[in-house]
Amino acid sequence: MTPQNPPQDASDERLKLPGFGLPIDYEPRDKLASCFFHALWDFRCFMSEGLKLREIRMMNFVNQITDKPNWEDKVFNETIVAKWRDEAKSAPSDGLDGDVFFSDEMFEYCIKELRDKAERIKTTGIVNVLDAELAVAKSDTAISPSLVDALKAGVKALEDVPENQKDWHPLSGEKVLDLVHPSLFPVVAGTTRVLPYGKVPLQDCASFIGKGEATPLFEQDATDAPALWGSHQWLPSDIEWTENGPRISSYINNLHPADHSDLYKVLEQFVAAAIPLWEECLFRPSEKQRMRITDYTGGNEDFVLPEGVEYPIPDEFITKDEDGEDIIDDYYMDTYEYEEWVEEHKVLTWPEPDKYFPRVRNPEKKPNLKAEFPSGLQVIFKLANIHLTPENPDYDGGTWHIEGALNDRIVATALYYYDVENISESRLAFTQVVDADEMRMQAPQGEYESISRWHGIGPDHEPLQEIGSVLTRQGRLIAFPNVFQHQVQPFHLEDPIKPGHRKILAMFLVDPNIRVLSTGVVPPQRKDWWACEVRKVPPFSDIPREIFDLIVDFVDDFPMSWERAKEVREMLMQERSWTNEEWKEKHRRNTYNFCEH
Repeated sequence: MTPQNPPQDASDERLKLPGFGLPIDYEPRDKLASCFFHALWDFRCFMSEGLKLREIRMMNFVNQITDKPNWEDKVFNETIVAKWRDEAKSAPSDGLDGDVFFSDEMFEYCIKELRDKAERIKTTGIVNVLDAELAVAKSDTAISPSLVDALKAGVKALEDVPENQKDWHPLSGEKVLDLVHPSLFPVVAGTTRVLPYGKVPLQDCASFIGKGEATPLFEQDATDAPALWGSHQWLPSDIEWTENGPRISSYINNLHPADHSDLYKVLEQFVAAAIPLWEECLFRPSEKQRMRITDYTGGNEDFVLPEGVEYPIPDEFITKDEDGEDIIDDYYMDTYEYEEWVEEHKVLTWPEPDKYFPRVRNPEKKPNLKAEFPSGLQVIFKLANIHLTPENPDYDGGTWHIEGALNDRIVATALYYYDVENISESRLAFTQVVDADEMRMQAPQGEYESISRWHGIGPDHEPLQEIGSVLTRQGRLIAFPNVFQHQVQPFHLEDPIKPGHRKILAMFLVDPNIRVLSTGVVPPQRKDWWACEVRKVPPFSDIPREIFDLIVDFVDDFPMSWERAKEVREMLMQERSWTNEEWKEKHRRNTYNFCEH
């Protein structure tokens, strides 16, 4: 049973990837300009210029309209558009700091934008929303009903297992059932074995268990908790291009290719459907979209006195000329009393949208994943169900988070909601980081009130801005860049006396500029898969099952048992928690602090 490394071709070069042959924080200097935005990577960290509340309302209006049935036709119907105008302009303005919910200029801009999006969705099936500087892409037509049925059929074997074999996600109160989860059997620094030469074959992957060399231990200051980098890494599958579309060329972690070959074919089609949406939401630092509202001065010029409101000029500043006409000494405007009066009566002007321009990306800068990365992609897969019952009817929502640690190199996520039953509406909310230093410089020193109110921020606020949420309804495919912090919003049973569920496929795209350790070079680490392989070989194929199981139980440390895998998952989850806390703390320290430049 002693594993042997696969034969080495003399022409092969020894594998060098971050965490094996290269430092875990390796940066490919020749490809840095091509790398995509990443929330945790300082060199490629996206920071917004800051969105005005009006633009956020405009984005959310567009987002809501594009959730309506047949919106792409309705937006050209003037009667319907007039109704939308009335609804938008009559929306309550409570809590808007004196602004209206929607001005005429805002509405006209949104309708022009919607009409452009309508023409585009008719050819692509995709609409971009929350797209001020970056974008979230959504599609209700990317996945055919037959493909959904195939996914449900393929997943059924993962669902129909004995209760004691169901993997309820830790701390979920037996509400989140993990079917395929990358936190089980991930890369563990110092334990996981990697092939220094050659590849792990897809169909025969289990026979390679134990082959390769152990990864080096994760080097971390003993006084520090792992933060942005971690000692664990999710394992992506390699995706290669073929004439028939993307093909999964290495095993999916925790999904045996021999047992689930049909599901592999289904998931390949989901990758193909996700790629156009990923291309919509992947951006590089050399390209950001232009915001809708950019015209402002950021100073006292942003305030006016309401029409008909006049300052009662004191008599000492008024004299008469020889004709008896009043001569007013303008020095009254330098008095404390006048300044106080202006502060009491001045009204903030709210900037209107710029002249409309189509939100079309430069085709030379928009990524083409197949053309730019002919060697293929790396994708991490996850399948999970959320189950609610009359005894547990509520899902409280998720935590705000970024996907993965920095060594996972995830740059985009795709989510598909393929089966929703008896569940209330749910949304996925997004927050982005604002460049507080840049915003501080937009206003003259000490004159930050207009910027503060336009953006809905205070001098000591964290530079994190909620930009909106996307409806996550059944049949919808959503993709977004891993620069937005996101959170699943709460939902509940619609009929409280019946059970309900929500089933999700998640796919995480690794930055193809920085390939990481994948299942193409990391043999499976599961003891149960290994035991099945050993059982095929005499004399183990001939001994009674009970004795064989005892022998397997005596094998310790590696391959990884289910109990050990759950311990590793807890450590990985703790590291991910530290990662997100470090990210949040970094931005908490960088408040707007408008008082000084």
